Amino acid sequence: MGTYKLIALDLDGTLLNSKREISEQNLYWIKKAEEAGLIVSFATGRGRHSSEPYWGAVLPASPMIISNGAEVWKNHKELSSRNALSLAQVSRLIKLAEEHRVRYWTIKNFVDEETPEGDEFLKVGMYHSDLRLISRLRDLVASWGEFEVSASASNDIEINRKGINKATGLAEVTALLGIDPSEVVAIGDSLNDLAMIKWAGCGVAMDNAAEIIKEAADYVTGSNDEDGVARMIQLILE
Repeated sequence: MGTYKLIALDLDGTLLNSKREISEQNLYWIKKAEEAGLIVSFATGRGRHSSEPYWGAVLPASPMIISNGAEVWKNHKELSSRNALSLAQVSRLIKLAEEHRVRYWTIKNFVDEETPEGDEFLKVGMYHSDLRLISRLRDLVASWGEFEVSASASNDIEINRKGINKATGLAEVTALLGIDPSEVVAIGDSLNDLAMIKWAGCGVAMDNAAEIIKEAADYVTGSNDEDGVARMIQLILE
């Protein structure tokens, strides 16, 4: 394989197994990558509050891309950028969800450990078990042309500020670090990983990934229950 300097890992469906745990094999090979001089970073749809319990798997100096790129952290302490939705946009999305009786949630900006949520909305999510309904709503929101629309599962919608995704977050991180996109490995499984998998020098899909992700990827590794991340890191380090 080529020479790489940064590995960006999605969490759910990628680094985390079905029990939402990081396996011992994945932890071991992350440390091996870091010992070899590679930076291992997370690029997740989760906000800081729900992703931070896993941050100990990588070095504190590692940059973090969260809420699908709406927040980029230079390291575990220093914020680089934040791209929030407007209150009017959030209100419009919530109204749409309520009109269709769809469950919705929001992710707000991180403030500190005592008050983890601030007053800026980074992402709005919607969920429904009716896949036809959620697909129709996903297409509707995308047709408005004012949002970045993706998904982390077939039954949800993830909505960010227009032009904000994991690829833009990675581009910001690599600019800060002086790393070329060709030196980046991005590993993921869902639609919100598609942009970064296409952008990175080496895009990797999990075996459990959506077919569109596999088609866009340079490699397909094992599933999230088969230590697919560990397998890919082994291949990178060979």
